[in-house]
Amino acid sequence: MWIALDCNIYTNPKTIELADVLGLDIDTTVAKLSRLWSWAMLAGNESGDITHLPPEEVAAIMRWKKKPEMLYCALVSHGFIDVTDNRKIIHDWHELNGKQIIKKRQDRERKG
Repeated sequence: MWIALDCNIYTNPKTIELADVLGLDIDTTVAKLSRLWSWAMLAGNESGDITHLPPEEVAAIMRWKKKPEMLYCALVSHGFIDVTDNRKIIHDWHELNGKQIIKKRQDRERKG
């Protein structure tokens, strides 16, 4: 299984700012983001909705050892998690990866 990854992730200003806020280098930041995205893919999360995950669980998925709220707030404020109507959605998840999950599910259902 694979996830779509924007080729500009390493030079995207929001990624660079997130790394600075978290006190991490850019490679570690992208690796931690990839952990969240990989978890969502393996969980079959079609919409990217992570409303049910408390900050502590997001931190555990991303192997963040410091304050979970700090990580969660940084992900929201830098646009990696969108908050709308009290829902928390991985930014652009459905467009980049959710469609692939839906297609795989539909293929499995079609094949019986």
